[in-house]
Amino acid sequence: MRGDQSTAEEQAYEGVIRLILEGRIPLGFPLVEQQVAEELGLSRTPVRNALRRLAAEGLLENRTGRSCVLPGLSRKDLEDLYRVRLIAEPWVAYDAARQAGEEEREVFENLILRERECYFSGDPKIYEVNKELHLGIARLTGNRHMEHQVRQLFWRCELYVLFFDNFFRRAGKVELLRDPDRSKSHREHRDLVRAIFENRPNEAKEIMEDHIHSTVAMLLHNSESLRAYGGVSLLEE
Repeated sequence: MRGDQSTAEEQAYEGVIRLILEGRIPLGFPLVEQQVAEELGLSRTPVRNALRRLAAEGLLENRTGRSCVLPGLSRKDLEDLYRVRLIAEPWVAYDAARQAGEEEREVFENLILRERECYFSGDPKIYEVNKELHLGIARLTGNRHMEHQVRQLFWRCELYVLFFDNFFRRAGKVELLRDPDRSKSHREHRDLVRAIFENRPNEAKEIMEDHIHSTVAMLLHNSESLRAYGGVSLLEE
């Protein structure tokens, strides 16, 4: 019975993310437990647990009663979030490169291969690969506080990726990104994994810094392009 509940909760968790990716949950829109359960064809208990989990991870915000909300996105919030990542994650990469052992290399190399496949196929579960990669690097440090910090930041930052990365969103005549070799993010992930498992901490730290800077620049640029074509835009604060 517990296994069935766990499977249903995973279905609800992935289902809510799918609704967001499909644009069926607008920013600022309250997700009422009963309505989400009906939409996903699930009972309320796994949906309730999935919403709590997504709120704890930062993708949703808790509101009163039985609802969560998909938070509004702003330029200031984006810059503030990535400023915190810039303080923390380069040092996470640095420590990971000092600690990484050969036994973990295959896991991360397979993540890079999975990411390539997601680009070619357009699989929206590329977000799972991104999550496993960044949290996995934090886990390599052996420092549970670092891992907790990265986990707390991940989904709130990923929300901006889901709305403004041109893997997920098309602005005007710009095609959706389906070639991993044209993706700066993918190349940085590949180089980061290589530096970590060749135990080159300074290089890993520098690559992570560049990765965070380039991600912010891409998100801000794409948000302007989407706004120009009447898409989702960042709130000004």
